Amino acid sequence: MASGWLKFAGVLALFLAVGTYFGVPWYIAGLVGGFLGALIGILGWYQKKTRVYTQKMLGAKPFNGKLPTEVGLATTTAVALAGDDNYSQRIFGESFYAANFEDLLEYASATDGDVLEVQCALVTEPANPNSTHAVAVTCGGVVLGYIPEFESESLYAFLLSHRGMARVNSNIHFNVQGQSSFVELDLVRPYRVVPGV
Repeated sequence: MASGWLKFAGVLALFLAVGTYFGVPWYIAGLVGGFLGALIGILGWYQKKTRVYTQKMLGAKPFNGKLPTEVGLATTTAVALAGDDNYSQRIFGESFYAANFEDLLEYASATDGDVLEVQCALVTEPANPNSTHAVAVTCGGVVLGYIPEFESESLYAFLLSHRGMARVNSNIHFNVQGQSSFVELDLVRPYRVVPGV
């Protein structure tokens, strides 16, 4: 909360200084600066609280095929990672989540055999019992597979500096009947955040 007060004080001081420079009465500059400072301070506090809450939810228990609702909602505002349009990153474990592919196919009103171009969410799973650096590949709040273990450690560390999650362009290839649906991700290394997306 201390950083919120600092932001408030900084904005207030800035408006008072600018008001003095342009000859605006101090009480008007103070009122506008105080309002905007309070707004910025509260927004910063809320974002920090949300970030801490999301991290607690991520580590609470294994996903077991489905993201906690709050985490699923948080992925919509996660940072977007850059790609090179090659879609060369494959994931593993898709066969374990055949039911999730089937649900997603129905939800997307797609036809078996279609390729769905969509943003998937990469979400760290600290409580995963099989890995200390598991990164789940999710879409619509359900797990479709994982980043391979030998590649996930660096991505896991990168995601931890971004609320533990990110969005990435992907192609979901549906083969529900043959139980061989799979996902390709457009993900480049070194990992880069796409600004403003």
